[in-house]
Amino acid sequence: MALRLGLGFHFLYEGVWKIKHHDEFSAEPFLSQAKGPIAPLFYAMLPDINGRARLQPLQLEKIDVVDPKTNKSRKVDAVRCPWLIERWEDIRAGFLNYYRPAAKDEAAQKNFEELTKQAEAVFGRLKDEVEQSYLPSVIADINAFYQSLDRFEQHPEARQSAPFQKKRHWDDMMKLRQEAQGWIKDLEQREAAYVKSLYQLLDENQRKRWPVPSSWNPFEWSRLEQINFAVTWSLTLIGVCLLLGFCTPLAALGGAGFMCFVVMTQPAWPGIYPPDPPVVGHALLVNKDFIEMLSLLVVAFTAAGRWGGLDYFLNHLVLQPYLSKRLGGNAAAEKTAKA
Repeated sequence: MALRLGLGFHFLYEGVWKIKHHDEFSAEPFLSQAKGPIAPLFYAMLPDINGRARLQPLQLEKIDVVDPKTNKSRKVDAVRCPWLIERWEDIRAGFLNYYRPAAKDEAAQKNFEELTKQAEAVFGRLKDEVEQSYLPSVIADINAFYQSLDRFEQHPEARQSAPFQKKRHWDDMMKLRQEAQGWIKDLEQREAAYVKSLYQLLDENQRKRWPVPSSWNPFEWSRLEQINFAVTWSLTLIGVCLLLGFCTPLAALGGAGFMCFVVMTQPAWPGIYPPDPPVVGHALLVNKDFIEMLSLLVVAFTAAGRWGGLDYFLNHLVLQPYLSKRLGGNAAAEKTAKA
């Protein structure tokens, strides 16, 4: 029972922390630093881990722009960024739908039309800033980066076993990912500035309803948002069930499955790079995560939930009467058949 309570508290606290710090928590760093022979499976869980879908299709082109001062057209360099513009259009559409007046009030409708025009102006101004200023200044570096990434992915050192080759391969992979994330984070910061600019268009009463709520439909979330939600609430529910001793075998098996997932992302197997930092100790095959997984299996296959837990009532009020009735009915049927 003490083991069950300790494991339950650990899982519950992890889940509650992730709920409280949902803006900070992301499974991306954990999955992107998986190591071992099945690491590519965990990399595949992340959407666009190297930014290919977001950055590689970018191309420099010449477009016509009308100078507002002279009212004349001129050619400027621009880089179209489809995924970012699509996201920003969705943000603007959700923003306007949220603040669309419900009542058919002429004054409210007029204010909403003005808000729509201002939102379109903000969208156009920041979009042009990204496509005509920021992206043209970094497009050469981005193209050179993906050429380096292509060479890296075709490099045979990924399949070599020498320690220095493993180290160099890992370090190069982390460096390339950090480089791609730098450009993506720059675009995300510009998106945050775009959202802030939309907020500044609101009046005092509208700002009280801020922020625009996100969709509750998980099928509309990104893959990473779905993973974060699943991890957060799985840990929380497993912790609650273990503490209460409710459906303990199922909760413990769920926890053991999660810990198996953790063990496979960071296995303590010999020859795998990078090794665990010395501050967490030294392990060979069996580490702390593996021991916690075994502890959860012990709880799953014992009656730990029936001692100081709701499984006692579940067992005596539901499970045993059901089994007695079922077994008693089978015994009566066998006697009738023999007669």
